[in-house]
Amino acid sequence: MSEKRKKFEVSVYNQQVREMDKQNKEHPNFSREWARLNFLSYEGADEQEVIRKVHKKYPERKGFVIDKIVEMKEYEFVKPVGQRF
Repeated sequence: MSEKRKKFEVSVYNQQVREMDKQNKEHPNFSREWARLNFLSYEGADEQEVIRKVHKKYPERKGFVIDKIVEMKEYEFVKPVGQRF
């Protein structure tokens, strides 16, 4: 039986870009957009799998920092019971 995939929202920024942005300088490889939080969506079995995926694409050695990971809950809409007025 396969595990159900969960959805996560991950906020990431680049510490090197933030530092250079404070000095009003451009990073040689990344845009100033990375000085602010970027919100990314990932799927995984758990938070640890998502962290591995993020670090693979946005490595810590290049200045990327995971600010927060939030599991996105899916809501089930239930038909209301009772009389409507």
